[in-house]
Amino acid sequence: MQLMDQELSSLISRGVQDGFLTYEDVNAYLPDEDVSPEKLDRLLLAIERKGIQLIDSAPAKAKAKLIRAPEPNVAEMRRPNLKAADSFEGNVEGETLAAAAIEMPKPSDDPIRMYLSQMAEIPLLTREEEIALAKKIEITRKQFRRTLLESDYAMRATVQTLHRVHSGELPFDRTIKVSLTERLTKEQITARMPHNLRTLDVLIRQNKADFELLVRKSTSPRLKAEVRRRFISNRRKCLELVEELSLRSRRVTPLLKHLEEISKRMNFIRARLAELGNDAVSRDEAADLRQEQRELMLVTQESPTSLHNRMVKARRHFEEYEATKRQLSSGNLRLVVSIAKKYRNRGMSFLDLIQEGNTGLMRAVDKYEYRRGFKFSTYATWWIRQAITRAIADQARTIRIPVHMIDVLSKLRQAQKSLMQDFKREPTYEEISKFTEIPLEEVRRVMDIGRHPVSLDRPVGEGEDSSFGEFIEDGDSHNPVRSAASSILRGKIDELLKTLTYREREIIRLRYGLVDGYSYTLEECGRIFKVTRERVRQIEAKAVAKLQSPSRSDRLAAFLKTAA
Repeated sequence: MQLMDQELSSLISRGVQDGFLTYEDVNAYLPDEDVSPEKLDRLLLAIERKGIQLIDSAPAKAKAKLIRAPEPNVAEMRRPNLKAADSFEGNVEGETLAAAAIEMPKPSDDPIRMYLSQMAEIPLLTREEEIALAKKIEITRKQFRRTLLESDYAMRATVQTLHRVHSGELPFDRTIKVSLTERLTKEQITARMPHNLRTLDVLIRQNKADFELLVRKSTSPRLKAEVRRRFISNRRKCLELVEELSLRSRRVTPLLKHLEEISKRMNFIRARLAELGNDAVSRDEAADLRQEQRELMLVTQESPTSLHNRMVKARRHFEEYEATKRQLSSGNLRLVVSIAKKYRNRGMSFLDLIQEGNTGLMRAVDKYEYRRGFKFSTYATWWIRQAITRAIADQARTIRIPVHMIDVLSKLRQAQKSLMQDFKREPTYEEISKFTEIPLEEVRRVMDIGRHPVSLDRPVGEGEDSSFGEFIEDGDSHNPVRSAASSILRGKIDELLKTLTYREREIIRLRYGLVDGYSYTLEECGRIFKVTRERVRQIEAKAVAKLQSPSRSDRLAAFLKTAA
């Protein structure tokens, strides 16, 4: 422990002397085999208190590289000047180069080829470079979180989010980051959450009262100095308590934009107050602006200058954090392409597979914990593969199937293949249900859902003159023979009905549904013809007797034989 403090003191002393530290210096202080979150937090706190800036490389080295001139070429110095003598040859050579430039092929319009060519220019990362980038990601993330959460506005919003997690309003796993290497297990965080939240509420209330004392003109300078020390100390205590609860960074990042908007408004008010004159209208506007500025200061509990400096610093740390993440992910783009190649021809284009794989790669960058000892590429493989398989399951089918149903379907198909090898035949649903211990109805439902849809317009054969839909039987279509027979029968019936009187003919048509397919009752026919039900029955019986006479019924005898 004493040796660690000596190393830290030496590092901080050098940073104070030079005004900066490089990430290489920090990596040297944090060896791979002994990196603890406490050690990193102690280092960042010391850097923050001393005002030391973390940079990628030392400015002196960069300047030396720029100042260092190239060594003179002795052969070039001794070579005689032949430009005047070779002017003609120089012109010819220039024309040749111009012609060659014209004949050079244009860049490919194929997006896959362009992507792969650009990807090939990015060098692969070594194991040491992966660890160095992972450390830089952790450092810049902690710097960004510390800078942002030391703002009382961001701290209050963060504590409200943690209260919602504690009450069960927000899901724990999606809001809180659990890390075994940082000793932040779910049980540990849940155990310390009630005590930390109570302490945070007390500190936030005390900070609010202290800030009101600081902005009050009647407060004495001695009291202001004491209150300011307590105010800064309470901010750091709040930060430590919140970091113990391990809130995910994606819950903190939106606060940066909110505070930047407030800072922009406060800067505008300050600039506007400097422009206003002493007339009555300007005095009224200035009073309103001062009142708004005071309200914003009470909300953020910071002055416009302090908030502006904090936002500049937080934005710089956030951009460094994002740039380092991109650097780590870009060094593994070849891994995404190699995995995406294995999932071609599954309903998604190759570019879409690469895009989904890149999404999984970025998730791996967020989740990677270098302290566990495995390579980043090993860890990222699983996230890339999961992102691609989930995308195929979610988007490849015309009719979408839920992801959990895809898992059940793959289990059933594996069982089906296994049983087919054992039985040397296609297994039944009952056998699959017994083998997988899934209910029979569920097996039937999932297997029916898993069928792939086929387009009716899919061409059949080599000529592509016919489509698949032409070979499917239409159960609703009518038999041509029956349709022709029905048409002839209807014509014969109409001829027979013409031999009856008008009233007899219409009553027969209504009673037997020959008009619109609906058979009218005796009462309905009576209302139409203004007669009683009994009279309609008598007319119907008389008409049927006429139709049953041999001179008329023989015309329909052939249709009875066909129907039989």
